[in-house]
Amino acid sequence: MKKLLILLLLPAFLACSTAEKDITRVELVIENAGIEEAELGYTTDFILRSRENFTAAEQEGRFVFEAKLDNPVMATITAGSQRMNVYLEPGKDLTVVFDMEDVSGSLKFEGALASENQLLRNYAQDIEPAFGRQVVFEKFRETQPEEFAAFAMEMKETSLSFLHDFARENSLSTSFKKYFETDIRYQAYANMLNYPMYHAHYNQLAEAPEMPEGYYEFTKDALDISEEQLQVPSCASFVSAYTQYYMSKHDGEMPEDFSYPERMMWVADEAFEGKARNYAKASAITFQFNHGDFNQAVESYEAFKTENTWQYLNDVLATSHSNALRVAPGSEAPDFTLVDINGEEVALSDFRDKVVYLDFWASWCGPCMREVPHAKELKKRFEGEENLVFLYVSVDEDEQAWRRTVEQHNIQGVHVNVPGMRHEIAQSYNVQGVPSFFIIDKDGVIHNNNPSRPSGSTIDEELRAIL
Repeated sequence: MKKLLILLLLPAFLACSTAEKDITRVELVIENAGIEEAELGYTTDFILRSRENFTAAEQEGRFVFEAKLDNPVMATITAGSQRMNVYLEPGKDLTVVFDMEDVSGSLKFEGALASENQLLRNYAQDIEPAFGRQVVFEKFRETQPEEFAAFAMEMKETSLSFLHDFARENSLSTSFKKYFETDIRYQAYANMLNYPMYHAHYNQLAEAPEMPEGYYEFTKDALDISEEQLQVPSCASFVSAYTQYYMSKHDGEMPEDFSYPERMMWVADEAFEGKARNYAKASAITFQFNHGDFNQAVESYEAFKTENTWQYLNDVLATSHSNALRVAPGSEAPDFTLVDINGEEVALSDFRDKVVYLDFWASWCGPCMREVPHAKELKKRFEGEENLVFLYVSVDEDEQAWRRTVEQHNIQGVHVNVPGMRHEIAQSYNVQGVPSFFIIDKDGVIHNNNPSRPSGSTIDEELRAIL
């Protein structure tokens, strides 16, 4: 099963592209700045994880951003080596003031959103040390189910009490209080759903632990989800986690020949209602565009548009369809030129008249590394086949980790590297996760955008058919 990304502690909102956008002005006032520019970025779409990024040049120690927002977001400010999260709302300005030589001691907020950002800063200092990401991971490993459930509920109650105590003495916007409360609740719920998987993983157990009776009672309350709540990432993460949970509990009720995206769609219809059902379906279709049968995904997409009234989801799927169309079977494979691991310039077009088995991977990716032994066996079976090229594109941001892994595991093939999945080459192939495989024919056309992995039972047949 696809592992879920757990979003902890700080909320970030989705964009709804159909609303009228209000301009929000963010100003950094930095003493002893020592930098020429700063950056501001935020997530606009949690399903595709799209982002908006802005750069501001230094003007006498000031950096000014103007963002057109249509809903609240948690944005990330990067100033030199300093990174911080700030909460923004449409049409409300924020000024962040600090001395680069003493950021912690000098940081203060001014403007309409000063109180909201001060709360987040206090929260990070006073509450997060007891319930932060690393603490949660330790609890996944060390605690039994009842203990973890108690920890998750303690985190929820402590965090909500912190919010209410702060609000009694400070003015906070209604929307901020609502999404903070939603975010805290669904962090706890998503963590509880993910506990069995992570407990088994960290303790190297063959199976997830058996959960005590009543452990999942919280889902009855959690499944009452509004459109507003679905715009909070931790709630969206809960929908993904609950999809996995429901799928495992009702595995025998689904047709055996269902593909993974079809299983996701089945769960969406059976487990959710209202806007949550549509959100789960949109996630399933997006997954199918990226990792399933393209033509089936198009059919699902067209059917979805006739029943869905939440325009945001239609906009997301329109983008997903457009991205997937670029690398659909029959499309010309996007060409690229990079320097390979030996320092030689390599272009995809160099391999015209050959079949290319293209693999986007990373040294930190467990599923990628599990394919390595199978890839070695696959190459042995095709030894002497001069018209087949195994081309590896690593998305490691740590170049040395890439080089070290290739050498240590003796991975044979053509090796190039791009720094991250947001790189233009990875994006040109609509890489949403690794490993991602493609078969490119002798004319430089994508033959299959979702072929079998080296470990698959049909990969030999697929390659021999096109060779």
